[in-house]
Amino acid sequence: GEVCAAGHHGEAAHMLRRTASACAAGGVLAAGAYAAQGGDEGRRSVLLGLARADEQLRPALAALLPAEAFVALYSASRTPFLGALAASAGCGALPSAPSIGLRAMGLSFRNDLGNAAGLDKDGTLLDFNYALGAGYAVVGTVLSDPHSGNLFDFLGGLWRGNAWTPLPSSGGALNSLGLPSKGVEPALRNIAAFRERHGVPPQRAEHGRPAGDGGASFPVGVSIMGHPAHGDPADKLEGVLRCVRLCLPLADFIEINESCPNVHHGGSHGGDATAELRKRLEAIVAERDAAARGGGRRVPLLVKLGDLGEAEGTVRFLSRLGIDGVVALNTQKDYASFELPPADRALLDSYTARYGGGLSGPPILDRSSAQAAAAQAAVVAPTEEAAKAAWLAGQRGLVRPPPPPPPCCCALPRARAAAAP
Repeated sequence: GEVCAAGHHGEAAHMLRRTASACAAGGVLAAGAYAAQGGDEGRRSVLLGLARADEQLRPALAALLPAEAFVALYSASRTPFLGALAASAGCGALPSAPSIGLRAMGLSFRNDLGNAAGLDKDGTLLDFNYALGAGYAVVGTVLSDPHSGNLFDFLGGLWRGNAWTPLPSSGGALNSLGLPSKGVEPALRNIAAFRERHGVPPQRAEHGRPAGDGGASFPVGVSIMGHPAHGDPADKLEGVLRCVRLCLPLADFIEINESCPNVHHGGSHGGDATAELRKRLEAIVAERDAAARGGGRRVPLLVKLGDLGEAEGTVRFLSRLGIDGVVALNTQKDYASFELPPADRALLDSYTARYGGGLSGPPILDRSSAQAAAAQAAVVAPTEEAAKAAWLAGQRGLVRPPPPPPPCCCALPRARAAAAP
């Protein structure tokens, strides 16, 4: 931060004065977005400094403010602050990205740390994450058409928008965003522009090759789900297939989101749910494979789940369908199952009574890690039946199971498992 600000003390002081005024109006994050309008190389320094200050101030803010005001503050600040981060991507050089040379699904990753879907809804943060040193990125979840997400009135109707709040004591978060999206086309335009600016072409999945360590080893995945406004399951599936067709030329991998807790995915909630999931995934795999046979790349497909259930059976089920990986886990809604400090529990109770939503972050880490580890074990040590299915998939030109990853890859399943069955 000091490097970015060097030689710009006058403008930095001006921005800090503006920041102080914005803080008085309410909220460190909102102040960061306001200060970032300064437009010079100190922008990122101010933003990241305020974000660090916000982390320290959150417990005091949560104690001082009524729960509704605290949630309104962070809900209103989220989008402007992310926009300010996106705008700061060109503010001076950052240290070179750490590279440990990983391969998964035939793709080369410069390291194993990246953002999950839900942070960068439309691909506006790709430059920021790339400059920050991430090993990969996931854009979305994108939808076939624009969608506002779940909209709520705050503070007696003074503001209307998507709900989100941090849980200051545990480091967790709650969100009821409901998949706001500008639609698949704007996201793909942002991905294409990012690739052109940085010389990061789409990768062709190739197994058996060593991992690269250059800037091009930065897979960009796209998360896709059926549009929440499409009540007919057939319309919802057609929207997904349309997104898949559009994303195949630009995405390094595609994630099918079957797990968002804040929208209905269509279909049954009972015994037919697995059959309906199978039907959806078969149609998506057929779309991908038809494009590959027509001369395109074979783009890996992953499925994001809120719960893996019996991991070995889930891996076997997905592998037989031609799915290349599983992403674990999405946010969780069985709130009573997770231990939280009393202040966070009170905030959670107030928030979920008004907005519902899913819990994420450190509170669900043990569950996510355990399920991801179980899925990884099922991938790298398959049963005889699963191994046979994988071999048959290989005869169809699909991916065979990789060898067990080296110890340096252990961080991958902790955050999001992208194992290849």
